[in-house]
Amino acid sequence: MLRLCFRSVGGVEYPSSPNVTVDSHITARANAGVLAWQARVRAVVAILAGGAGLGLQRLGVLGGSPTLLLIAIGAYGATVGLLAVVSARRGRAGNVIVAATVLADLAFIFSSTIASSSVGHYDRILILSFFILHLTESYFGRSHAALALAAVVTCYVAMVESVIRAGGSLVWGDELLSVVLFTIAGGVFVLQYGSFQRRLGRIIDLFAGAEEGDFTNSYDVSADRAPDAITEVGRAYNRVRSQLASMVLSDPLTSCLNRRGLDQALAREVSRSTRAGSALSMVALDLDHFKAVNDTYGHPVGDQVLRELGALLLQTARGGDVVARTGGEEFTVLLPDTDPAGAYRAGVRFCEAVRAHAFMAGERRLTLTVSVGVTSVMETTGDIAAALKARADGALYAAKRGGRDRVRVWSADLSDDAGGVAAPTDFSMMRARQSVSTTK
Repeated sequence: MLRLCFRSVGGVEYPSSPNVTVDSHITARANAGVLAWQARVRAVVAILAGGAGLGLQRLGVLGGSPTLLLIAIGAYGATVGLLAVVSARRGRAGNVIVAATVLADLAFIFSSTIASSSVGHYDRILILSFFILHLTESYFGRSHAALALAAVVTCYVAMVESVIRAGGSLVWGDELLSVVLFTIAGGVFVLQYGSFQRRLGRIIDLFAGAEEGDFTNSYDVSADRAPDAITEVGRAYNRVRSQLASMVLSDPLTSCLNRRGLDQALAREVSRSTRAGSALSMVALDLDHFKAVNDTYGHPVGDQVLRELGALLLQTARGGDVVARTGGEEFTVLLPDTDPAGAYRAGVRFCEAVRAHAFMAGERRLTLTVSVGVTSVMETTGDIAAALKARADGALYAAKRGGRDRVRVWSADLSDDAGGVAAPTDFSMMRARQSVSTTK
């Protein structure tokens, strides 16, 4: 939510989606905060600029009407103050209030310049209006800046026409050139700065995703036709993305994914399997009697055992499987596109691979075993990720209660002896032939 707020203040546009209403509320609240502090700045600028103009008029340096200048200062202060108070009380400032504030800024520039300058210096309006374009683009976005640009051009042309008709000394050719140059400069600024803000918002999104452990996206450098500093920041992010992903999503001891990495992969695979209507399975493994290894040989040997176990699971898993260390000696393997029978075979394969492996404790070889819980889901509704994890854990603990060094498959057909809930059981199709039941 904070990210959306920042992007709205920076002027990034949001696409039409179910979240647009939420984003609009966030933008409106952010705009109210901006208008609150800018109201004080506007008041100070109006007083200083107006006071300087009145002083110079009194000294005879500037012509014009002091009365009109006082009216302009008072009307401007009252208008922006009222808009700020209204937005503060409502806690939000929508497009109408923002647009009214921008138009009030422009009206003050026009009125104060006319009240303190000779006809030949009315082009000061265009110079001062460019600051309004910059302010509007920076804090309220491209749409309001485009509105300000259109308002300046329209009002300036109308003013020049009125002065010329009244017999003023303005020349249409000179003023038209000034308007054209201002329009080109303002248009280029609005487009370029809007692109700058959009690309900066993209990088903010990438870092926000990285904060949540999502490194699937990279900055599209090829989309920047004119590379600049933002492009270099994007390139820098792309260079460190893999290192960041490794640090955030991987377990440093075993090189498997950690729990955050598993959750991200699980969310991705659940979404994919739901769209494709394919099965998704999970295997939960726990190293049997690992505490005895630590107590007997020390924690360095225990760490070495976990490293070997992680490497063994990665080697035994298929190419598309996801292996993660989710606890001290607990591991989880996510099996995409795998039905219950295939998941059971995978569980047996892991169990047998660990039993056959010679773990090293210095010069001594250790034979260890794992308890394995297996589950599969075919549902396309509900919290599939939570169901997978809960059922895999339930099957795992059933395997441990059953004597360890065995595979159990979660089933809803039986009741758990201990808790009265759906019990993990051996996969009925293969239990007679393939159940692993070596007892320690």
